[in-house]
Amino acid sequence: MPQLIYFQISGRGELIRLIAQVGGVELTESTEMPEGVTTAECGSSGSLPILIDGDLKMNESTAIEYYVASIAPKFKDLTPKQRAKDAQFCSLKETLLMSVAKVMFSTKDKDELIAAINKYWTIMEDIIPEEGFINGLTYPTAADLAVVNICEAYMPFLPAYKIAEIDLGAKFPKLKALNDRTLAVEEVAKAVNESTTLKTAAFGL
Repeated sequence: MPQLIYFQISGRGELIRLIAQVGGVELTESTEMPEGVTTAECGSSGSLPILIDGDLKMNESTAIEYYVASIAPKFKDLTPKQRAKDAQFCSLKETLLMSVAKVMFSTKDKDELIAAINKYWTIMEDIIPEEGFINGLTYPTAADLAVVNICEAYMPFLPAYKIAEIDLGAKFPKLKALNDRTLAVEEVAKAVNESTTLKTAAFGL
């Protein structure tokens, strides 16, 4: 059974959790490394998240997201192109996260946050469909869950929107509409409602 080692916040761990729960992967969690396993042998200098699944030991959040999606029963029939689109949106999520996190953990400057959001969120808005889900299926995949992460996760997104005075629905209507469509899916709603980390604040934010 895969084990995620990460803090009890959303950050770089929440999309992994969402993909696992919605995709049907049983995932255990800990904030501490297992006894006898070092971060170095997982490819990390000490940063998290880390995933351990049998003899697989790995770091890098986007790589972990791809792996969990690849073993998820719900997503087993995706085509290579659909998996590529999921990978794209997981990577975009990380780009967006970093663009605001570096400001939130330093200056918290409103204008810097607005500039980052205008630059990167606009790119995502432009490639989101007007209707349905990103891969054109009847159910959401990791790409749509990445949008939920961006719209709903506290760390670091919600404080950034507050400081920047950004109304997602007004400024990025396709992003917000896709988030709402995805949240309306029973499995996604359950994952979001049961999450103990999605809305958790930390680090004084």
